[in-house]
Amino acid sequence: MPSWTRRQLLKQMGWMGLGLAVGACARALGLRTPTPSPAPSPSPTLSPSPSPSVTPIPTDTPVPASPTPAPTPTKTPWPSFPRPSKLGIVVQWFRDVHIVNLIVNTRMRVVKIIDDFGRAPEIKAGSPNTILIGRITHNFDFSEHIRDGRTDMRAAAEWYVSQFMDKYLANPHIDYWEGHNEPRPHNHEVMRLFAQFEIERMRLMAQRGLKCAIGNFPNGSPDLELWVDFLPALQVAKQLGGILALHEYASPTLDAGVDHQTGEGWFTLRYRKVYRYMVPPEYRIPIAITELGIDDIPTFQGPPNRGWRNYWSYWEQQGLGNPHFFYLRQLWWYDEEMQKDDYVLGATIFTAGAFDPFTSYEIMVEPFREMFEDYLRAHPNP
Repeated sequence: MPSWTRRQLLKQMGWMGLGLAVGACARALGLRTPTPSPAPSPSPTLSPSPSPSVTPIPTDTPVPASPTPAPTPTKTPWPSFPRPSKLGIVVQWFRDVHIVNLIVNTRMRVVKIIDDFGRAPEIKAGSPNTILIGRITHNFDFSEHIRDGRTDMRAAAEWYVSQFMDKYLANPHIDYWEGHNEPRPHNHEVMRLFAQFEIERMRLMAQRGLKCAIGNFPNGSPDLELWVDFLPALQVAKQLGGILALHEYASPTLDAGVDHQTGEGWFTLRYRKVYRYMVPPEYRIPIAITELGIDDIPTFQGPPNRGWRNYWSYWEQQGLGNPHFFYLRQLWWYDEEMQKDDYVLGATIFTAGAFDPFTSYEIMVEPFREMFEDYLRAHPNP
């Protein structure tokens, strides 16, 4: 892509005001808005979902992804919704002073930290209401707990929690702790075992005054019919103050595979299918999308791969405009959708302070970082 400064980008898009003030940036981004979904998502308390045992569910087969056409320029002023932004970030490494400043200066709704927890006290001091979710990287997964027919999930959870308890207790500013990253229960039996593991993990953590983010399922999974086996874990999470963590990615655009009439998607906004069809109201707990962004999905066979920075040339070739502005417009669209669902705490964009092999996901690049900060300042959290 051309090496433009942020000021040159604003001029290229034909927008008024070349300063970095929030109002100017807001009006700038407001010129090209993504088409919003006309169908509002029901509230979990006002619009009860049909029981999964009697309601036909959608076939768990995604529709082919296709590039989103460039939005039609309008004169609608930004912001287009009055509520605080629910967008946050995933941090792999606080190597850049801008990361903490971005979180604190915008009073970011939710932040996920992977391993590098040392800046959590500073974040809480500057932005006490920011929800911090922690994940500890390890080199084993849930399948190792059930290898060779082992089914004692109490013992599995005790072993797991004991591996990390020292870190949990040493980082009291983390509000919720994730467990296994992106488990993939592939049938009802494995999902029942995983639900029991999460139940035991939550109970053990609660004994030490700690709360859990459960599930942590990867993009596009689990299959919808398996959620019935996870309901007991949601019930215990509701009793113990836990939250449900999900990952949502899509490509070549964030809204690929989304039906804008129903407001549901197979990759992004998949959480709505889960709560509309598979989780009755009495089991619903707050959801955090703990990873969000551009990543490969099976239905897209285009040349780019992995993170959003690898899609810059592709987006420009498809006539979607400057990639920094386009990605921010896509995140704006997702933010607006989350505003319709009070049970969604927020979504953390992957990633800031990226390690290899995740540099193509890095969002702390200019001019995107500065534009993203302007966007968050225009939709401030208390």
